[in-house]
Amino acid sequence: MSTRFQLSEWFDERLETRAIRRALFGRKIPKSSPTVEWIYTLGSVLLFFFILQAVTGMMLAMNYVASPDHAYDAVTYISTKAPLGWFIRGLHFWGASAMVVVVGAHMLTTYLSGSYKYPREATWVTGVFLFLIVMLFGFTGYLLPWNQKAYWATVVGTNIAGETPFIGQYILRFFRGGNEVGPQTLTRFYAMHVLILPAMLLTLIAVHLFMVVRQGISAPPVHHPEYDELDLETQHKLADEEYHRRKEAGESFYPYYLAKDVIAVVIAFSVVAFLAWKFSPEIGEIADPASTNFNPRPDWYFLFLFQALKYFPGSLESLAAVVLPSLALLILLALPFFDRRMRQHPLDRPVATAFGVSALVGVLALTVIGAKSPLLNPYVPEPPTVVMGARLFHQLNCAYCHSINGYGGTIGPDLVLDPLKHDKAWILAHLQSPGKVVERPGLRTAMTGLLPKESEDLYDYIEELQGGGPYSPAAPRLFYRNCGKCHTVAGHGGDKGPDLSGIGLTRSVSFIHRYIEDPKAIFSKSKMPAFKGKLSHMQVEDIARFLAHQRTPVASK
Repeated sequence: MSTRFQLSEWFDERLETRAIRRALFGRKIPKSSPTVEWIYTLGSVLLFFFILQAVTGMMLAMNYVASPDHAYDAVTYISTKAPLGWFIRGLHFWGASAMVVVVGAHMLTTYLSGSYKYPREATWVTGVFLFLIVMLFGFTGYLLPWNQKAYWATVVGTNIAGETPFIGQYILRFFRGGNEVGPQTLTRFYAMHVLILPAMLLTLIAVHLFMVVRQGISAPPVHHPEYDELDLETQHKLADEEYHRRKEAGESFYPYYLAKDVIAVVIAFSVVAFLAWKFSPEIGEIADPASTNFNPRPDWYFLFLFQALKYFPGSLESLAAVVLPSLALLILLALPFFDRRMRQHPLDRPVATAFGVSALVGVLALTVIGAKSPLLNPYVPEPPTVVMGARLFHQLNCAYCHSINGYGGTIGPDLVLDPLKHDKAWILAHLQSPGKVVERPGLRTAMTGLLPKESEDLYDYIEELQGGGPYSPAAPRLFYRNCGKCHTVAGHGGDKGPDLSGIGLTRSVSFIHRYIEDPKAIFSKSKMPAFKGKLSHMQVEDIARFLAHQRTPVASK
């Protein structure tokens, strides 16, 4: 007797492994058409993607640090230096989108085929919660790269959660760990993404698979108009009898359907691997809470909600952000307990089918419109030295002493709201040797050792925050002569366009300069004329600096 056979016998005596194999692989699948047989593979493909996300996630976690000081650099290292790190991150990134697509398709086919009905009500409920957890994976994974998109998408997403009536502020503080998105938020999102949600997902998958194996895969729906004349108990009895007949006439899971599952998984993995190879996820720019020119647009699977918010302004925003999604979730959970009659074919359920198709079309339409809609806050690249200076500011943890537009420490001046008291030479010397320039007990000296180029980059970033440097005495006259008929600054000017008295709080000098030169390049529907060619580059820069220094909040009308 071979060692392999002896080991198999040993396990079978203790765990009845043969019975488990028969239950998993010997079960029969109801007879269906070739097309429906491929639809049956969606569940296996979804399970594979979860395994792929778990494996790639563990590999990424080996090089990741859940701290604002190191998270961005860790993602940069994974994407540029770790062996095959860019590919593993790509698999994880595209696998997340694939999971959303497959779980959505799986739920849709289950809904249209009426497979949520007796005796699979609990299976459907666990499936709805699995869908919810997959979406939460996408949401909590946003913040981990700690780039601009991660930061601002999380700000918007948590603000939406904060719109929940009565308990919104508690939910907001739970996700953020405080009043603002910061280090505590990153720690919480990381814990949810790698600990809490995987544990919940594993538990629900185990329960869901147990019920699928125990109850069997539902049979393709057929017309049963005669069921309308029968009571519910009789319908259940006839449906059970028909299901068992069709199951006995079907093929066994192994090898017939297992082969289809393997083929479907290979195709799905090939698509994701191709996308990861050809289209690596962007690294982006490091998160900057003081940034005023980044557009917080979410990933595609949340675009429908992003677009829906535009149709519910002001106090109605909570209706689109919380009430309607919560209502949709409750309807999905309650569906099998209200729609109990055993007519499952889509044509026998015209109201339910029309409702499902309409909801799908609505979500797809909002997604497409949201993707094509103009950026409310278009991205305008900062000068390279400013970008490097911003990275240095975060790497050196300058926010411990200095705040930016109210975010950060209070030991030193606010680099946006407080004017600089010293010239460039003094600041550069201070950045390289703070202890020599200012002698004060307790002064932080960790900044010593900066290279001259690093000091220049850091100064350029500070200068950008300050409005790009001083403007000439002619700048106000240039503004009022060319722009004053439409715009107001400090109470003077026209009212055809927006009041620009506080524009420096929301727009950088780079953005303002680009907008003055060619407004339609940023907002395609802008009615403002372009000044490129009408004013020199230096004149536009002078006006831009003048406007970037306008930081008086404008009262909303």
